Amino acid sequence: MKILYVVSRPLEINSSSSIRNRAIIGGLLELGHEVDLVTTQPDKNHINYDNSILDDKIILNKKLKINYLNLSGIHNIARIGRKLRIPKKLWKAIYTFKSNLNIYDDLKGIINRIPEFNINDGSYDVIISSSDPKSSHLFVSKIYEKGQVYKTPWIQIWGDPFLSDITRQNKYLDYKIRKEESKLLKYATKIVYVSKLTLEMQRKIYNQYSNKMFYVPIPYVRKEIYPVNIYKKNYLKLLYCGDYSSHVRNIKPLYEAIKDSEHELIICGSSNIKLDSTKRIKIYPRVSLNKVKKFEAECDVLVHLSNLTGTQIPGKIYQYSGTNKLILFILDGEREKLYQVFNKYQRYVFCENNVDDISKAIQNIYRGVFDYTRFAVEDFSPKKIAEKIIELDR
Repeated sequence: MKILYVVSRPLEINSSSSIRNRAIIGGLLELGHEVDLVTTQPDKNHINYDNSILDDKIILNKKLKINYLNLSGIHNIARIGRKLRIPKKLWKAIYTFKSNLNIYDDLKGIINRIPEFNINDGSYDVIISSSDPKSSHLFVSKIYEKGQVYKTPWIQIWGDPFLSDITRQNKYLDYKIRKEESKLLKYATKIVYVSKLTLEMQRKIYNQYSNKMFYVPIPYVRKEIYPVNIYKKNYLKLLYCGDYSSHVRNIKPLYEAIKDSEHELIICGSSNIKLDSTKRIKIYPRVSLNKVKKFEAECDVLVHLSNLTGTQIPGKIYQYSGTNKLILFILDGEREKLYQVFNKYQRYVFCENNVDDISKAIQNIYRGVFDYTRFAVEDFSPKKIAEKIIELDR
């Protein structure tokens, strides 16, 4: 099939959604489909610019066709701001003010490029748009509204919901967002949520569209089977890679559990709180995908930290599931539901998000109690997930 894949944030900007989109596209190419990607021009001055996300043999060998759209307006102002090195505090104030007025992201301007985008019902067999950002869906929605296409099946993939996105702190625009989310869902043939819990919630909120809503998990980018060191060390090295803003995730129990133990921990990600490096804990900002893989290779245990509230599941758990590393799954928020969803794989070491439970789980891992969990979860392979997404259209 010939597939149009739309995501307004370029894959070169390092984020969990970029890694997810990279994995899905890789799976589609692996299945033999022809994929055209429409996105925006990446800004090399962006703090999270990381070209290594596209540096993969499947992407390169299959020659993914990428159509980069140049944006103007607020996005261009942001680009200039990064180039001129506007102070971080000032830029954050501007961003917060703007976010309180707009329901969409800076990349909303992608819709202004629709007139130069030549497409009709004979151009593609299926269109896939993927958030985040939500402007990815808006772009395709406008194409349908304008009547450029109306018969081509459209599959929407939602990393985070719109109204119920826990990373959105401003609730004043709820009514407007609910109305807009419903409008986006209207034209979709199939709607995919990457969390089973989010699917259940969305079916309740938008009951009129529930029959076209489905759950398909996130694929890992590629399987990584690391050599297992049979010579036991006297400590474990743990890795947490992901953002940890205090209103979304509570990383402090993990930090405290390791601080005075014999074990070591690497933390890399963005946050609104400051953690200090210690003799046993190293703190890094968000790092490149290549650096993440380097950390992953040298660590014994990969840590998944659940969200405090909501139905969203951090995408890192799926990337970790493509390895044979031990995985510590720290439960928080919707604990019982999360346990039910993931326990069936017999792959994870679960514990509550408190110092005592984390410490006990780590000690059991050290004693070899969970060595049987060292395997990649095939259900999350790129090819299998891409196949599920495409099969929804049939």
